[in-house]
Amino acid sequence: MKTESTIRPENDFMIENIKGNSCEVVFFDTILEEKKEEETTIYVYKTYRITLPYRSDLTDVIEANIKLWLDYAKQVDFDSKAKEVREIRDKLLQESDKNMVLDRLGFEIPESITMTNILTVIKSFFAVLENAKNGSWATYRQDLRDLTKQEGFPYNVEFPKKPE
Repeated sequence: MKTESTIRPENDFMIENIKGNSCEVVFFDTILEEKKEEETTIYVYKTYRITLPYRSDLTDVIEANIKLWLDYAKQVDFDSKAKEVREIRDKLLQESDKNMVLDRLGFEIPESITMTNILTVIKSFFAVLENAKNGSWATYRQDLRDLTKQEGFPYNVEFPKKPE
């Protein structure tokens, strides 16, 4: 998560919220210094938070392998955000299912099929299938499935707009 503060983190990480055998470790990454108006310095950095079992030598353990711990915290953050985006996407796909069912696509079946209207029925059927496969709802659903291919996934995702 992007954080802005007038206080620069003193270390690469901080252990907090120690409760029983559990704690949270906050990692600070990519600390940048920006000058603002009136000589105020703003520090911009990314924070990654993980929950770990607490132990008295945890600080030493993390310091000995800080890069591995930071990479792990980044992966946990990425996985969590990706799961959140996929849950939203799956809900939108489920909501759009009703628009892809044949009875909702406008396909009309005559009460009786005769030789004179059979070609019209077949033509209409394939037109409906073509629209279902290549229409706006199909495009919308494919765009939802392709969310994970967006360059900013999962932190900067643009959801497609539902068709009218």
